[in-house]
Amino acid sequence: MRMKEFTLEQLEDMEIEWLQKEEQKDGFYSQLINIYKEMYSRLILLVRKDQEQYKEYMQYIEKRLIDCYIKYGTYLKMSQVKDDRTAISSLKNAITLDKHNPIAHYRLGFLSYKAKDFVQAVKYFHAAIDSQRFYQIRQYQLNEQQLFHAHMYLTNSALYVANQSYQDMEKLKWRDSEQLQGYEVSPIYDTLSQNENYLRSHAFYSVTKNQVRTCSLEACDEIVEHPPKHTLVLCFGDREVFYILNGEPIALSIYLADILRHMLLMCSIDKPGTRITFRHYFGSFGKDGEVVGATFRKSISRLRSRLDQMGLKDAIIQTRYLDETAYYFDENIPYLILYRVDDVVANEYINLHSSN
Repeated sequence: MRMKEFTLEQLEDMEIEWLQKEEQKDGFYSQLINIYKEMYSRLILLVRKDQEQYKEYMQYIEKRLIDCYIKYGTYLKMSQVKDDRTAISSLKNAITLDKHNPIAHYRLGFLSYKAKDFVQAVKYFHAAIDSQRFYQIRQYQLNEQQLFHAHMYLTNSALYVANQSYQDMEKLKWRDSEQLQGYEVSPIYDTLSQNENYLRSHAFYSVTKNQVRTCSLEACDEIVEHPPKHTLVLCFGDREVFYILNGEPIALSIYLADILRHMLLMCSIDKPGTRITFRHYFGSFGKDGEVVGATFRKSISRLRSRLDQMGLKDAIIQTRYLDETAYYFDENIPYLILYRVDDVVANEYINLHSSN
């Protein structure tokens, strides 16, 4: 059967079944988005007939769809490798549903800047900065570092456009008497150079238990090439996500990597993570409105199996907290997490004691 022939209830079952797959193979997020798109289109029609009964559910599915577009659009082709084309397409789809979403505009600006499409970059960074002033959903707001970068990227994009305009103007056949006198372009190059140097040197977050700082891509590469001994390094690279502990890097799906990052940064022996703590990483919920306990435990089990490849299976410690099964990472094992400032990351990871 084609998806369009399924009932809404069958699509709901398909969503749950898909989210519980043992491994997130290539095409996992593409299929998940297709399920949510079909559910959303059905619910739009149902809301027209009975708004009171279906509106809240439609808004929930819309939120899930937007979240997948923003967080996982870059992984539509391969679950462990980023793809800028699918990311751009997905982010545009997110804006169609949520036109003032700051992080979606910011990511489109960053990808346009990366592709040297500076006219589009100006448009997207301006929209991100403007939306940030009134947008209310914290999950999609820019953190302070991203907001500062948005201004830097916007300035640079405009300068690149101005420089290209100047170069085009130089090619025109002016009569000597009509030529502009004293037009000085060197300040443009100076500002561009200074801004680019800043953006390069503050491209990544480097996060440990006691410190948040920014560093360059080259510094990240150096850490990956020569990782600190007996330290778990979790790297959200420009192409792949992987972890290292006294050996060769091992690839990790973005789904499990996000759970591991959250566990490292937000959970502790005093405040371990429960299914409620991790609800943002799950799509299906039980009757109490929270993640189904079995689904949560299964995901932690998968993460343990992946970590066991480096002898870290027992590093995730199970306990009880607030009458729930809970987990935290062995605090005797130091960690270092690397990821781009320009990535989509919850703001709570970057706290007030950040230092550059």
